Amino acid sequence: MRPIYAEGLASPSRRETTPTHACRPMSTLITLRHLRSFVAVADTGSFTRAAERLFLTQSSLSSTIHQLEDEVGVKLFERTTRSVTLTPAARHLHQQASTLLQQFDTMISDLRAVALHQHGHLRIAAAPSIVAWLLIPALPRFQADYPHVTLSVREAGSAEIERRVRDGDVDFGITSRLLDYDDLDYVPLLRDRYGIACSADHPLATPGEEVHWSQVSAHRNDLVGLASDTQVGIVHRQTLQDFNVAEPREEVSSSTSLYPMLQLGGRLCILPRLTAFTHQLEQLPFRMLRDPVLYRELFLVSRSLRSLSSTAQALQQALLDTLGERELPEGISLSPAPAAAHPPDEGDGAPPA
Repeated sequence: MRPIYAEGLASPSRRETTPTHACRPMSTLITLRHLRSFVAVADTGSFTRAAERLFLTQSSLSSTIHQLEDEVGVKLFERTTRSVTLTPAARHLHQQASTLLQQFDTMISDLRAVALHQHGHLRIAAAPSIVAWLLIPALPRFQADYPHVTLSVREAGSAEIERRVRDGDVDFGITSRLLDYDDLDYVPLLRDRYGIACSADHPLATPGEEVHWSQVSAHRNDLVGLASDTQVGIVHRQTLQDFNVAEPREEVSSSTSLYPMLQLGGRLCILPRLTAFTHQLEQLPFRMLRDPVLYRELFLVSRSLRSLSSTAQALQQALLDTLGERELPEGISLSPAPAAAHPPDEGDGAPPA
């Protein structure tokens, strides 16, 4: 059978009645460069920011978008001096193109890992407490199967971790659901109960018994707080307002600074149970809080439209296996929803009060 197309051109009779762009095989004309440029503009809502993300000049990016519009035969963006908006056709294309690019990138990443005999590099961001208590203990299990995969671990607050996952700076994160982005998947992992850690000389340092929030209110001037870009810092502000507790007398940006601060004496801090095991804080008195009982929920966080690489999935599974074998201390429990390496998000689940 004679082919309809030769060298990208239709037969003479076909060319007389069909627009040029419809006669050419699009798969040879629309490239990954066109799709990446389109997705970058759609994601950022700006040709300037998209060009910066792609390390292109604005003129080069604009030319690429015009080429794509010519090939598909439809306008994709409405541009003004102040904004860039997607046309209905572009909104339809955006999610499909994003999914296609993520699948392609994952395929190439996995192919390279196989070619390099499971070499590669993973980037993880996590709360400091989860790094010390779970991530580091899980590494021997993971490295037994992936000895040549290198790892970068960044400790950060919840807001920064979510942003880094969303921006693609890390493969996945372990943190609270603070900003709750629609384009991130949050898989419940574990939860830990809030309590107080205090200096040994503090009136609330009596071990064993639970302490009421109203008792913390009576010592409002002793409170050391955590920064508001952490889940713990948010709990400080939201809950303490109900008990007429003033702003903390001091505030630190991470749990690393808490131990020397509390060691000054006459101070207390509200912490999840897991945090109280890190940075020498386990040496200080810790009492569970009640009325109300509050929990911090921790999640495996990844991008919704990006499939995790096989090595990232293997590390998540090592985390889950390690967690399943650990004897959980009082105040720490698995999340109510079944934990899995990368299932669809089914919501937080309300912790019991």
